[in-house]
Amino acid sequence: MKLFQKLVCMALTATATASLSICAFAADYTFDTAADTDYYPSTSYEDTYGTAYHYGSKNLVDYQIPELPYGVLSTTQTGVMEKLRLPGLQQTVGGSASGIYGVDSGVGIPAVTPVISSYQEPAYTSAKDMERKDGSIGTLKIPSLDINMKVWEGETKESMKKGLGHYSSTSAWDGNIGVCGHNRGAKYTIGSIKDLEIGDTITYTTIYGTRTYEVVLVKTISNSDWSYLQATADNRITLTTCLANQPEKRICVQAVQITQ
Repeated sequence: MKLFQKLVCMALTATATASLSICAFAADYTFDTAADTDYYPSTSYEDTYGTAYHYGSKNLVDYQIPELPYGVLSTTQTGVMEKLRLPGLQQTVGGSASGIYGVDSGVGIPAVTPVISSYQEPAYTSAKDMERKDGSIGTLKIPSLDINMKVWEGETKESMKKGLGHYSSTSAWDGNIGVCGHNRGAKYTIGSIKDLEIGDTITYTTIYGTRTYEVVLVKTISNSDWSYLQATADNRITLTTCLANQPEKRICVQAVQITQ
């Protein structure tokens, strides 16, 4: 009897030992995959940012919010966005005692410049169907210089034989109207626009009516500088002419419509 009990105990002990060894083996499993290691990128800050990441303190990566590129619609569909710097808001990022992300004036990480919508669609009027009975599209007058000339479509010699030429790539009424003329040596010349002063007035009349503009710019520019002819949201007129004895230069005058 004692022998039988001893054998039973030995059998139970062996069974328990085998069971434990099986459990231990099952808990210590691994597997291999044929996928590229890049398929499982590391999510460790240390692996991702290296020594640039500081545990327990502020990190620039924590505050890097992608800026909306100029000319891209915003997520709120408010229109095309421009990046503008707002006074007093280009400060530093800091954390409050409550842990809320905010802005303070202490030493910290530069805050992201606010991006606001201030875009206005450039205005444009085609010269098509603007011809008057004589073929001109407008009449330009500068009282202080005793200039009274008609404007013809196209920045060509033919146009400037009859008066002033209209830059065909610019607006003919709303927005920025580009006009050019000879400075000397021709029947119609506007070389005297270099003597205009800020505040002088210019009037322009078309089939749409008459507008009065106030001179805001008189400047010598390069003959390859076309930036002043770019479309604008406001109504203005831009005059250009050659500069005597300086073929690589131009005189540029800009006048903005006076609010009625």
